[in-house]
Amino acid sequence: MSLRASLRSLSPAALRLVVMRLLVYLGMQCAYFIGVVGTLTYAFGGGVTENALGIVLLNGCIVLGSFVGGPLLDRVGPRRFFFVVVAALTLTSVLYQLLSQSVLGVLAGAALLGASWGLGDLVAKSFPAYLTDDADELKTMNSVIYTVSNVAVIVGPLLGGFVSSVASPQAVFWLLGVCALLSAVPALGFRPARDPHAGKESASTGDDSLRAGFAAVFGSPALALLFWSCFFSFLGYGAFDPLESLYYRDVLQVDVEWMGWLSAAAGVGGVVGSMLVMRLPSRRVNVRTLLLVLASEGAFALLYVGTSWVVAASVGQVLLGVAFGMLTPLLNTLVQSHAPLAALGRVNAVLGFGNNVAGVAPLLCAPALAEVLGVQGTLVLASLLVLLMPAAIALVRRREIAALVAEEEASRALERQIGHTLER
Repeated sequence: MSLRASLRSLSPAALRLVVMRLLVYLGMQCAYFIGVVGTLTYAFGGGVTENALGIVLLNGCIVLGSFVGGPLLDRVGPRRFFFVVVAALTLTSVLYQLLSQSVLGVLAGAALLGASWGLGDLVAKSFPAYLTDDADELKTMNSVIYTVSNVAVIVGPLLGGFVSSVASPQAVFWLLGVCALLSAVPALGFRPARDPHAGKESASTGDDSLRAGFAAVFGSPALALLFWSCFFSFLGYGAFDPLESLYYRDVLQVDVEWMGWLSAAAGVGGVVGSMLVMRLPSRRVNVRTLLLVLASEGAFALLYVGTSWVVAASVGQVLLGVAFGMLTPLLNTLVQSHAPLAALGRVNAVLGFGNNVAGVAPLLCAPALAEVLGVQGTLVLASLLVLLMPAAIALVRRREIAALVAEEEASRALERQIGHTLER
């Protein structure tokens, strides 16, 4: 199915959700890479330690934001929750202008952005399930959402690069607030189609605390496998955050604008990857495909950081973007299909916790490794880890994976049979 056909197939509420996500994520992409990492590296001459502190704070506060946001989403519902996201992002945008005059202030701003980001991420991860429980519709909706999200990955750094070139890296945070306020316009007419507090959904998750999210994840073989697969794969990516800007500056020897250009290259690949998922047969939307995509990210990351040639880095970024563009809609479709709707916010908070802890852990050793192996050597080692971990999981857990794939196919066959019966 093409992007145009996919858009035509979406309900009015789903189209509103696509625009809401696009605007929120566009503001985040404008602010993060250039506004935080770029400011530390170029405005204050920071190195590995400063960047690592910034990313630790950002990722740690993303976890805190999702831990607060998951139960809040399950309690108040998606519509009211979205306006909390808008308020948090707007406040962050304003406060950053006051804080960003020093390294400590930028680090505080990174913490605020992380908390707001943790809230905002739940929009794309959870909101589609409030509109449908059909597996094919979820796949299409998630693919479209992440296609426009990857458009934001292209446009956001370009806007940020332009603003930083005519003003300063700190100024890109104004775009965060403007985009958040614009996203409130389509949100005014957004209405969920499913009630998570009705019938068996509510009865199965009587606990209103975050514990219900952990219980749902580790009580489900499918969700537990998704958690550990992403956790071990994301261990390698944690080394990229504090070292990537230094790779641009010291290995590729390019100016700050290239942070935006190469991020945009990844966004181009991400659009392609998300559109590929639209054409993926439903029977291929499973854990086995997810592990294959995770392993391909490691291979493409090796191309991205394996040379000092900016052309090779650009090609690697595009291919890495393709893999990331496929990963997120696949992962979210699987999570939304397996998680109870009444606990979906908390389930996504737990999964996000795993991914962000995996991203934070390598930060503790990245500076020391960079001293021994160099920036590029550390990034190559991290890429190998990303490549090998999914392959190891696929080998060790192959029987469990085969059983889950067979179960998912049986469930889809039952859905098709019920649909045919209703049509008659």
